[in-house]
Amino acid sequence: MNNEILYYAVYEEHTLGFLYRDELDQYNLAILHASILRGSTYNWLGGPILVDMQRIRKATAKDFEDYRVSLPSDF
Repeated sequence: MNNEILYYAVYEEHTLGFLYRDELDQYNLAILHASILRGSTYNWLGGPILVDMQRIRKATAKDFEDYRVSLPSDF
């Protein structure tokens, strides 16, 4: 099983997390923080979510600031 982080990402402009590919070769987002004010229905307690790659973008340092998440050392 290779769950290596591909990159940090923002899903549908409301959920920040890290993207990885699972053993079925599907893209998943492990959630770091989700904003219900921006329309998210996800949270980190629910576990990773399967994502549509058309609705995802690479996260920036500003995203971590906006979501109030510490910038990871491997960013």
